[in-house]
Amino acid sequence: MKKSLLFVILIFIAGHFSMAQPACVKDVTYALVSLKEIPRARKIMEEQCFPGNESNADVWLVRANVFIQLYEYELDRKSENAKYVIRWPDAIVIANESFYKAIELKSDIKPGHGLLDPKDGQLLSAPPIHDLALTAFDKKDYNEAIKLLNMVIRSYRVDPKGYAKYLVYVYLDLANCYKAMGDEEAYKKTLIDATRLNIGEPVIYLNLYDVYKQEKDTVKCGEILSQARKAVPDSLAIDVKGYELDYFAMLGDSTKLIDAALKMFEEYKNNPAVIAIVAAHLVNNKVYSLAEEIINTGLAIDPNNFDLNQQMTYRFFYEAVDYDILKEAKLNERPRKFTEAEAALNKANEILGEAAIWAEKAYNIFKDDAPHNIMYSRILVRLQLPVPEDLKQKVDSYYKQ
Repeated sequence: MKKSLLFVILIFIAGHFSMAQPACVKDVTYALVSLKEIPRARKIMEEQCFPGNESNADVWLVRANVFIQLYEYELDRKSENAKYVIRWPDAIVIANESFYKAIELKSDIKPGHGLLDPKDGQLLSAPPIHDLALTAFDKKDYNEAIKLLNMVIRSYRVDPKGYAKYLVYVYLDLANCYKAMGDEEAYKKTLIDATRLNIGEPVIYLNLYDVYKQEKDTVKCGEILSQARKAVPDSLAIDVKGYELDYFAMLGDSTKLIDAALKMFEEYKNNPAVIAIVAAHLVNNKVYSLAEEIINTGLAIDPNNFDLNQQMTYRFFYEAVDYDILKEAKLNERPRKFTEAEAALNKANEILGEAAIWAEKAYNIFKDDAPHNIMYSRILVRLQLPVPEDLKQKVDSYYKQ
């Protein structure tokens, strides 16, 4: 019985000393805080202190402080001397991982004098790691970007309410990584995680709407737009309102579409960019006369607005297409109705003449919009009108690519 009790006491003492702060921590802290000898502090930590003490929370916390200061130290050296070569490019990552490990081992750990708290350390190291992730994304190293972004998410989650806005942008970048990799499921899941934060950033809701639309899930489309309306402030809600028009069009509810379009137009009738959005939805839903009226309001404000001139082109182009479809329908009837088909064809050509006028105006405002140039060229060919040489060269170049 005495032997068993002694064994328990020895285990307790051993455990106590295993969690005690090693003497070398004081040497590292003194070099780091008092002497500001940061490379020397790193050397002592990595060669003498860290090996063998990987289960000690205090060692991890001091190590984290060494590497976050090493990161700042090298940035300062680089700013003072452009030829300076960064020796420890992963210092900020090591710092972040070490801060996390310290608090993982001991949730109530307290830093020594002059040292960062592990939560503050994670939050401070998150933005530069986010930058590293974006660099990896630009290099198409998506796996590395994903690893770093998840590290940033973990860091901001030490204060999820205070850093919710930052978390949204990290989730958005993470979603874009998955999309670039072709992982649509992970892309969708990450967007859902972002929307759960209920932050007023329109793009996360609209991107998820696009996913649901592709899945033909009208219920989810309606739900995410409803959430967006509540979360996004009115000053940022233009695109959300534009998507609502798309939603009514998807449902085939012309009445709600027109009502919402008119409401949006009244609210933003001095904004040509919004007028172009509203007009596009009306044109796509064959409400041509109303679209023309709205576009003219915008053109009175900004006659050289490319989008408005292009939308006016579409307004006539798509109505002409409708008459072409009518022509084909008459020719497919039995008996064929040649007279009515010819009337539809003549009407289509008449309307295309209007489209050509607006297409030329838009082209002269901006000559490098490929879809517009192709449409303009086709209108001219259909009407047997000469195609300007520069337009012909541009269109030919699209098909050679």
